[in-house]
Amino acid sequence: MRLVVLGMNHKTAPVATREAFALPSEAVPGLDRRIVLEPDIAEAMAVSTCNRVELYAVPERDDEASIAATRDALFRVLADERGLDRNELLRHGYVHSSVEAVRHLVRVCSSLDSLVVGEAQILAQVREAFATAREAGSVGPMLEQIVQAAFRGAKAVRTDTSIASETVSIGSVAVELAKRIFPALDKCQVLVVGAGKMGRVTARALARHGVAEVIVTNRSPARAEKLAAELGWIARPYADLDDLLVKADVVISCTGADRPILDARRLRPIVKRRKYRPLFLVDIAVPRDIDTSVSELEQVYLYDIDDLESVSKEHLKNRQGEAQKAETIVEATVAQIRDRHVTSEVVPVLKALRDRCDKVVRGELDRAFQKRLQHLSAHDRDAVSSALQAALNKLLHPAMTALREHAPQGHDGGRFDLSTAARLLYGLDVTTAPESASVPPDEDIPPAAPAMPPPTKVSA
Repeated sequence: MRLVVLGMNHKTAPVATREAFALPSEAVPGLDRRIVLEPDIAEAMAVSTCNRVELYAVPERDDEASIAATRDALFRVLADERGLDRNELLRHGYVHSSVEAVRHLVRVCSSLDSLVVGEAQILAQVREAFATAREAGSVGPMLEQIVQAAFRGAKAVRTDTSIASETVSIGSVAVELAKRIFPALDKCQVLVVGAGKMGRVTARALARHGVAEVIVTNRSPARAEKLAAELGWIARPYADLDDLLVKADVVISCTGADRPILDARRLRPIVKRRKYRPLFLVDIAVPRDIDTSVSELEQVYLYDIDDLESVSKEHLKNRQGEAQKAETIVEATVAQIRDRHVTSEVVPVLKALRDRCDKVVRGELDRAFQKRLQHLSAHDRDAVSSALQAALNKLLHPAMTALREHAPQGHDGGRFDLSTAARLLYGLDVTTAPESASVPPDEDIPPAAPAMPPPTKVSA
């Protein structure tokens, strides 16, 4: 399977590195288009969330050289895009290709690779990234087929297991962490800074935990007012942020700012105005909203997205059995994608083999009927043609079956597979399956050739 992924996530890179490589949403379409300009890359999709940055690419060919060139191109493009050292990617990144890349994508979509296993946001985020790549013109038949199958697998995980039976999200884990500091969270004043997607998720988590007094602020007043109205809360102007911080007990920040909105210098006078009451800050934005310098201030407790991992692991323990069921579904999905890909790869070989044999038989029959077998009647000629066709089908059957059942299982470092052998042994002029020729997964390829048409009659 021609797929390569380069990425980093919460497991491999600290939040500081992830935020350095995080892609602003407005930069993603241009990056998608830039990747497919690379000579060895045919299709591409970039995914950037608070916990991961990943580039998916389909190499032009399924061979070691093309896959290696694709890896190098992805390293170079991402490092150049963010103006960062490629060595940082080498230290904190990961690269998967072929089946492993497909498996990784399906696990990502199924939230099995998430900080909070079972959360629903990642599937929506990958869908959005895929739609962006489509609009950018960087999605072709191969990526379309693989990503759509990954979406179906993720849907099966959510419907056929209870992995998401408890409503989980980064926002809900942040609320859970806040409850450890303030057990009576429903009596605290909570400030949510940011009313985008993550802000909405966090707000809903707060509502489920019975928090009644929540203030929402956002650079866009309309968004803050809409979110507050949905949950019966209060929206306040972003310009009042300092005053809001004086009154709040818990602050959950999740804006889309490209640099910190709070640091020690800004917060120090606010701490004095609060008379040093404890202030609990949860920063779930990437890039981060709150500079780590605030931790130096007295009675200020800062937690970023990486600090949520311990809480998320406890959630995972409760759903470990369901996670195993989900992994089984993932493997079944990967097998389906692989089988479909293998079938599409071997189709042109099967067709070329059948066409080559039919052409040889037709040519020999025509010559025979024109010379040595001129005396045969039309009925006898049909009988000879049918007999030869039956013999040909029987001779080809073992080869066709072997090619279908032992087709190359994706790139494997140059293994000499039966498909390659058939091309060489029979002198077949064929490459890989045309990407536009989609083959239904349950269809046997190809069926036995129909009986040959009667040869051209020759007058006695």
